[in-house]
Amino acid sequence: MPVDQVVISYIRHRNWMNVLLLRSMNLYKEVLGESPTQKIEVSPNGICWSEQNLEYRIMVDKFFDIEVKTEQGEPPYSLVEVQNNNLAFGLGLRRIRHRMVEQLTVDVEQANLIQRIEPLTPYSFHCSNCANELIERRQYLQVKEVPLSTMKPQNYFCARYRSPVYPREDELFFGLNYLVISIQLLGNGVTSTRGRRRLECSRCKQSVGEFLGRDVAVELYADAIRLLAGDSPVLEFKEIFGHVTATQMMLRLLHDADPTNPEKTRLFLKAVRPDGQLHYLLLQVDTREMHILRSELDTSEDLESAKALPMEADTSSESDFEMSISDVSSSSTSSTSSSTITSSPQTGVEDRSLSKPKTADGIPPKSVRYVQLRGYRGCRVKFSFSGTDHNLTENNEIFTTWRNDGCRMLRISYAMMAELIGELHANENLVAVLEMTPPPSVSDKLRLSYIIYETDEEFYARQQKFTKRSA
Repeated sequence: MPVDQVVISYIRHRNWMNVLLLRSMNLYKEVLGESPTQKIEVSPNGICWSEQNLEYRIMVDKFFDIEVKTEQGEPPYSLVEVQNNNLAFGLGLRRIRHRMVEQLTVDVEQANLIQRIEPLTPYSFHCSNCANELIERRQYLQVKEVPLSTMKPQNYFCARYRSPVYPREDELFFGLNYLVISIQLLGNGVTSTRGRRRLECSRCKQSVGEFLGRDVAVELYADAIRLLAGDSPVLEFKEIFGHVTATQMMLRLLHDADPTNPEKTRLFLKAVRPDGQLHYLLLQVDTREMHILRSELDTSEDLESAKALPMEADTSSESDFEMSISDVSSSSTSSTSSSTITSSPQTGVEDRSLSKPKTADGIPPKSVRYVQLRGYRGCRVKFSFSGTDHNLTENNEIFTTWRNDGCRMLRISYAMMAELIGELHANENLVAVLEMTPPPSVSDKLRLSYIIYETDEEFYARQQKFTKRSA
């Protein structure tokens, strides 16, 4: 069974990397047609996975030198864990080329939010629940993003140690899931709660925003309001923001995360489903820099072209893959192997480079594929999601603890919450296999996942690939 994808995770300042060879993109799908002979070979510059006449060479020498000897000069003892023939193992690193790791890692910048409010176009704002008019129709001369990269508008409009920023009546600022306008624009459609902190729709009492500072400005929740643009007599509500990927959300949200120690920070996110159901998401984020190396996914077109072109034949010794017996930790499996395989040091073997045997007459040559890896940044996240009244009641104690510790609740839209949860769920099974932890399960404990930072272009291209493959 061919390898679908290779995933390697590395946390900076650790001399260790986790490796996962995915032989099926479905982690719980049994792999059929297993080869009777399979072998993993590790050298200082890469990993070789072979079965019968198919061999994959995963070269990591641009990033790392792998440790293949113990202090006693023997190959290190390693453990290979098999889950439905997907292989996971860890490798020690002798040398890390930090500069190359940085240069070969995709840099993702914080992108501009896609919003649909245009200057000089008249808009009225309405309650998303009952269509009550909250802000009367008017046009804004300036529509711009809050200058500071922050989820919390207080950091700009009511920042400490300087004068508050009062927006003019013709100015509209926006950030992730909020709009900021002048307090003078509030009309009869909005009422305030006791203490003048929270804003509600005067008709249905839905929470639609809050005051910033001492009446400095008004923050409106973008998911609680809808737009009516132009002079159309038909009431057509429009979403204010376009799609925001999990990567772009995390880049913004982490600006306002609550640090708990030098290596961890946390986020308390809230969303309201259209039917009024509350959703809470607790995120405990590891702030240590993390790199993910992964191979490009094969599309159906790639697979068809691969079938049409012959693969490289291995007919001589390979100088680019340093397979010295004394420097190799290897594991072999068979069709009757158990769920874990261990490799042990080899003794009594002459210390010389392996020369791959010539192909015998009548036996097809070994096919060799080189796996190209690409570097991504990411964050290691432990999370807990509460999406029902039962979950909210069960987890109320941890909610109270986080709030009492000073962790501020941040409101995002239901669509944004669904995007984050989808990304965390998509990666948590992969992470469980990669880090050899128990499979994820519904519990009151925080669950482990990754968010891998990728550009919007790559995200949408990947979604299109998955759509094609599942069609």
